[in-house]
Amino acid sequence: LTGVLLDQCRLLYDNHPGDDATVCTVKVRQRASVSLLIGPPQQPSDVEKMMDLFFSKSGKHIVCGGTTASLAAKHLGKTVDASLPVKGDDPTVPPLAYIDGVDLVTEGVITISRVLELSEEYLDGRCNYHDLRYKTDGASQIARLLFEEATDISFYVGRAINHAHQNPSLPINFSIKMRLVQELVENLEKMGKHVRVHYF
Repeated sequence: LTGVLLDQCRLLYDNHPGDDATVCTVKVRQRASVSLLIGPPQQPSDVEKMMDLFFSKSGKHIVCGGTTASLAAKHLGKTVDASLPVKGDDPTVPPLAYIDGVDLVTEGVITISRVLELSEEYLDGRCNYHDLRYKTDGASQIARLLFEEATDISFYVGRAINHAHQNPSLPINFSIKMRLVQELVENLEKMGKHVRVHYF
């Protein structure tokens, strides 16, 4: 709406503004919650507690990571459907999966790493809603939910070490996952989001 009004003003000036013009638009809306679950808990005995808290939260639910998706599906009494993987627009982002009762199911660290990059671009003005609007990869969909739709965001972060990530040839480890989450939280707070992080 702001852009439309400014364009109309520019048109009235025949594209040569002779004076200042200011447009201010204000959108008032209901609070919207999005919860994101990534990684299994450090103690296996905390799985049910983590899942109960995550799924009891109102709003949309995002599950990141293969092991985490399996735990979430088991909690819901559902299965993880990865039979028709959707690669999306960004070939560097792993494909999506589906769980009945979950709004979005993605891969973990690689996808969140891309979401962090998008958050930095968003804050710098190099990425906006129109850039994300029609993209189908997991990172863009998470970004759209967190940056544009959510007012309140809850992260549920498991501290279990993924032994597959401890391979020295892989550029992923436990500390990198924690850093990614922390930096993403900081960027979301810069966007004015209310963010809470729960570690397990």
